[in-house]
Amino acid sequence: MAEIEQSMIDEMKDGFPLFDNKGDGKIDGAQLGDVLRSFGLNPSNAEVDKIAKANEGKRLSFDDYLVIHKQVLGQGEVGSYEDFFEGLKLFDKEGSGLISGAELRHVLATLGEKLTEAQVDELMAGGGGQEDAEGNVNYDTFSKYALEG
Repeated sequence: MAEIEQSMIDEMKDGFPLFDNKGDGKIDGAQLGDVLRSFGLNPSNAEVDKIAKANEGKRLSFDDYLVIHKQVLGQGEVGSYEDFFEGLKLFDKEGSGLISGAELRHVLATLGEKLTEAQVDELMAGGGGQEDAEGNVNYDTFSKYALEG
């Protein structure tokens, strides 16, 4: 299980009561995704669904939450630059380092951890999603940009 610095534990302990909607020092299991994300983690929607389902109907103390936080923290990043790059490379039919902007939008919205249209627009508007005059995107640049956070 991953270790957390004491200063971070203290910070989480201070913020934890903000999610306690009953005043009993506990949070509802359904809130876990929000709480994890507010304390700096970025679990996938699938991870959040799994954790929430396992804790459905439960009220969790800070100590209970801390165990879950450490488990999610220990899982690390889901993918790497290489994974992302190689996945997009599959759509490069000509081996040019470019894929169609429309195809990239479709992939982001329909495959894997699906993004909303607004999320796709935000990602594509950033530095890595710029389409050239022919409507293509350099997927090496896009991969680096997307994984920067």
